[in-house]
Amino acid sequence: MAPAIQRARDDHAKAGRGIVERFRPLSRAQNVRWRGLQRAATRRLGPLLARRWLRLLLAFISGIGLTLAFPPYDIVVALTAYSALLLLMEAGEKAARRAWVDRMLIGAAFGFGAHLMGLWWVGLAFLVDADRYAALMPLAVIGLPLILAPFTALATVLCGLAPQRLAWRALALALAISFTEWLRGMVFTGFPWNVAGVGITQSTLLAQSASVVGLTGLSFVAVLFGTLPAVLIEKKSRWLAVPAGIILAVMAGFGAQRLLSAPALADDAPLIRVVQPAIPQRDKWDPEQRDMIWERLLQLTEEDRPNGGFDAVIWPETAIPFLYRTPSAEQAALAGALSGASLITGAVDMERIDGRVRTTNSVFVMDPDGALAARYDKAHLVPFGEYVPLAGVLSWLGFKALAAGDAVFEAGPGPTTIRHRDLPRFQPLICYEIIFPHLRADGAAQWIVNVTNDAWFGNTPGPRQHLRHARLRAIARGVPVVRAANTGISAVIDSSGQISEFVPLNTIGIITTRLPNPHPSVYSVLGDLPIFGLWFVGAFGVLVARRLT
Repeated sequence: MAPAIQRARDDHAKAGRGIVERFRPLSRAQNVRWRGLQRAATRRLGPLLARRWLRLLLAFISGIGLTLAFPPYDIVVALTAYSALLLLMEAGEKAARRAWVDRMLIGAAFGFGAHLMGLWWVGLAFLVDADRYAALMPLAVIGLPLILAPFTALATVLCGLAPQRLAWRALALALAISFTEWLRGMVFTGFPWNVAGVGITQSTLLAQSASVVGLTGLSFVAVLFGTLPAVLIEKKSRWLAVPAGIILAVMAGFGAQRLLSAPALADDAPLIRVVQPAIPQRDKWDPEQRDMIWERLLQLTEEDRPNGGFDAVIWPETAIPFLYRTPSAEQAALAGALSGASLITGAVDMERIDGRVRTTNSVFVMDPDGALAARYDKAHLVPFGEYVPLAGVLSWLGFKALAAGDAVFEAGPGPTTIRHRDLPRFQPLICYEIIFPHLRADGAAQWIVNVTNDAWFGNTPGPRQHLRHARLRAIARGVPVVRAANTGISAVIDSSGQISEFVPLNTIGIITTRLPNPHPSVYSVLGDLPIFGLWFVGAFGVLVARRLT
């Protein structure tokens, strides 16, 4: 019996070797054919890519393609635009006399395309009062991308410090872009909108890593994965796929664990109501619409009130359509609508101080009787929206702040936390302050109130991108975010970035729900320290590799 079994095993082995030998010539032929195609492509594309204008055009188009990775599209494959950027830089390395200049221009073209396509909707704000501001629209649509493009150019220049292997260049590009995006959020008042990391946050699972490394850390991962298709072309660079795969597995495992350990909604948590009045921007400050706006706010506050009432009602940014004063008839009407609840609302305020008028974009916290109990004045104002930089020069040329009209908003003293009655301590953030991770108050906030008005931007990607940033701030800080928009997308977001309830864009509506619980995060304690460590170790490794190769 044993010899028969052995003969059968030998026959199977022989058959297996026969199959391998049969397909080996085919495999060799395929490899030869593939190498031939590569050489042919190189011969044809080489002369074309030797032309700088074509490299810059392709970089610009690639930057436009990158924006498809962001809301509302969320096409993660669009991150492969970074592969195109990497290959275009490599082509320029061989064709240009000064490689660093070529990399800088390619990076600038890529960044300009990405910001032009990603931020075109900002220009719609200038059409709300077109007679006064339409002429300034190019300043936002073209000028803002021109201001932001040099950050990408700096990243591509820094990328040239790495060895001339695609794996090392890809690693250097990921480090450099994450660094320059962090820089973009700090200098020139800061604007960390649509950073690369947003491109992988359509996955709530992967987005949980923001609770450790923040959005800047996610940008490193997004660029690294975006460059992998280019890296896999070069045989000696394919080793980078292994650590990239490990990073992905760790992120997925950590995300699953964090989602499973998310705190449940407590039955005794504060009951809150979020009001979205959906007032068109053209009507917002029209004196003839004042009574309508006020009545809508009061009506939505009272609508379908539960028997026990609310602990807090939240109105959006600049919700009150007049200067609120007490005592007044408006205070009495408000107290009747609140019926024992506190109110957190956006409001414009004007105070006469030392013979001048100080105008602020504020959050008012009111007692149930309508009396002002606490306030927060917006600290991070929007350039050209709420104030004019270099006002002495630009005002003389006719530039006025878009939102402020003939007034100029003044910034408040800085972030703060507020404790009011039985509500957990919260941090108020107005409009796009939610996108700045460094705007943290000293007190330990247990939730964030984000009031905003996205009516300026209509039905565009802007309000969806704004909501995504609010979700990421909830994850990074490990606290729920309650978002009240005049219109935009009002939402209650838990500390894992999941939306429990929302009111769609351009819809009048309310949200009534319990306040979610916080979920402690590493980022809330360490901030950007982990990513600083990554930059240091990564840069050291790249420079050592350059010296050894």
